[in-house]
Amino acid sequence: MNLRLGDGLNHVKSIYPPLSEWSSWVDPRGRVTRVRVEREAVKSFPKGVQTMLLGFKKGSLVDIQVIYDEEYTRGQTYEQLAVDVSLEYGEPRRTDNRFWWADGRTVLRVLPAEVPLLRDGVKSIEWRTSIQIVEQGLFKRVD
Repeated sequence: MNLRLGDGLNHVKSIYPPLSEWSSWVDPRGRVTRVRVEREAVKSFPKGVQTMLLGFKKGSLVDIQVIYDEEYTRGQTYEQLAVDVSLEYGEPRRTDNRFWWADGRTVLRVLPAEVPLLRDGVKSIEWRTSIQIVEQGLFKRVD
């Protein structure tokens, strides 16, 4: 992804140059500015990624969530991704359908993400594979 916790928004925009304005809002839980970056809103994006949800606090990146596209999710469910991640980070903790690892500073989560869709005029929801890294102090607020 080429992003790291602590990066600023300008650095993110230099890696993923915007084609249009990214939506943002302030999350009252933790006073984090949330930025939603869709594949269609940037010049280039990593293969298989549909959406990035970024959280900034005091100008620094404190939360990165990647939601994969339909094709990636068909080939790699969140359960399969959790198994792959556990090969590097060990056995995860599990809360319902969320797998997570913590090192005292950060929390890494693998989880399904709900994606609203509109197909043929009908609203529906699909579940997609997702991975997130967040500063430890924000974890309880986002879980």
